[in-house]
Amino acid sequence: MDQQKIITTQVIEDVVNKSSSDRVPLRDLIDAMDSIGFGLAMMIFSLGIIVPLPPPFPSVIAIPLLIFSAQMTFGYSAPKLPKRFCDMTVKRSVLAMLVQKSSPIIRKVERILKPRLLFMTVPFAEKIIGLFVLLFSSFILLPIPFSNLIPGLGVLIISFGLLGKDGLVIILGMTVGMTGVFISVATIILGVEAISFVKSFLF
Repeated sequence: MDQQKIITTQVIEDVVNKSSSDRVPLRDLIDAMDSIGFGLAMMIFSLGIIVPLPPPFPSVIAIPLLIFSAQMTFGYSAPKLPKRFCDMTVKRSVLAMLVQKSSPIIRKVERILKPRLLFMTVPFAEKIIGLFVLLFSSFILLPIPFSNLIPGLGVLIISFGLLGKDGLVIILGMTVGMTGVFISVATIILGVEAISFVKSFLF
């Protein structure tokens, strides 16, 4: 996993260090991930989701995840963003902080990653994974309190599995994400039933 460690901990840092501007175009980040695939892109944006942020930031961050997951489903080999998103910029200081905060976590996770259950990393399996991430990202967009946390964690775990070609970790991430989906669905159903009960009680 030595080569993988270099990839996951240094790609963003290299982009930050090469930039002389106060803001870094998203295009530079996506271009840097071109040879790595979807794992790193999903890791970056899912980290932004599970960090507690006020609405609508989680929903905005989920939009690139929707795009990436759709591209995975359609068989793209690497993430691509529409020109409108590529032209957007991120503060260099924010990326530097992301590197500082995430590097220790990534290094710890990398110690347990290893190639296994490789059938989960073949192109056909990645299309199925893309469908799951698309589902999770859709629920992250829902304006339900805490609905983004567990699906976002599922996407983050999947991204680690993709980076490490670890099928077991990918399956774990899919399981966590589906748990979040079921909780969100249950919340919606209970909320609708509660509203119906209150209406029937009052009227």
